[in-house]
Amino acid sequence: MEKNYSVRHLGLFSRPLLKVEEGGFHYKGRFYTYRDVEAVNVTGGLGQPQRLSVRLKGRKLILVHAGALELNGKKAKTGFFSGNNQVFEDLKNYFLELKQQNIAI
Repeated sequence: MEKNYSVRHLGLFSRPLLKVEEGGFHYKGRFYTYRDVEAVNVTGGLGQPQRLSVRLKGRKLILVHAGALELNGKKAKTGFFSGNNQVFEDLKNYFLELKQQNIAI
């Protein structure tokens, strides 16, 4: 189930963003679980690429732009009217589920 997400910069090169594993995810060299996710916010849409912001404990912030997101080195095809793609939706749902697990405890 390991998924490697990266962000494409200037359309030329990509930089690793995070790696999702079974028990949580790695971000900037540190492992996080559902307990570390404090808030999830989605903005944009209606023809514009959506943006996802995830606030972690320690005030760290993960910012994800739907139009620049890649999964395992492959760029996702973004819809013209929705400004969204399946890779972004999967990542968004993953963080929303982690947030729900944190609330349930």
